[in-house]
Amino acid sequence: MFLKMKNLLVATFLCLVAICSYGQTKHLTIMGIPITGNITTFQQKLLAKNYRLETKENKSLPIGQRAFKGKFSGHECSLIAYYFPESKTVHKVKVSIGFLKAIDAVNSYNEIKKNLLVKYRNAKPKTGRKDGSEFMRMYVEDDADMPLGIIDLFIDEGEGDFESELVIGYKDVDSLKEDFKNMNDL
Repeated sequence: MFLKMKNLLVATFLCLVAICSYGQTKHLTIMGIPITGNITTFQQKLLAKNYRLETKENKSLPIGQRAFKGKFSGHECSLIAYYFPESKTVHKVKVSIGFLKAIDAVNSYNEIKKNLLVKYRNAKPKTGRKDGSEFMRMYVEDDADMPLGIIDLFIDEGEGDFESELVIGYKDVDSLKEDFKNMNDL
C-alpha cells in the first residue's frame, strides 16, 4: 500500500514538472532583457541599463509604443518598445542607430550580423537586397527547435543629420502568435 502511494506521488510529481516545463515559453532577448512581460517592468530594466525615457517623443507615439535613448553595441541609439495595449505585454523592439557616413553603417551592419549569427547558432538566416543594401532576416529557435521569434537587420536612409540608419528589429514569438490570431479575420 505504501509503495503504491509512493509511486503515485512520484508519477504525479513528474507529470507536474513536465507540464510546468512545457508551459514555459522562452523569449528573444535584447541586452539580456527578455522581450516579454509588462511594459513598465521592461522600461525599468532598460532604465537600469542607462537608457533614458524620451518623454517628448512618447507624446507623439501611438498607444502601444514607448521610445528610449541609450547605447547599443557601442553606439548611441533610439529604441522603441512595442507592447499590446490591452495586456501591456512587450512583444517587439526596434533599435535605430544613425550614422553620418554610409560606410560606417555598412561596417556596423557587418559586425552586428556576425555577432547575431554567433549568438543565435540555431537561427535560419535569409539575406537579400533592398534599395541597394543587404538585409538579413533570422528565424530564431531555441536549442529544442522551438521558435523564439524573428530578428531583422538592415540599413535604411537616415533622417536629419544622418546619411544612413542601421535598424535591428526583434519580434518575439508572442507577437507572431498575435499575428496568426489576426489572420483569422482575413
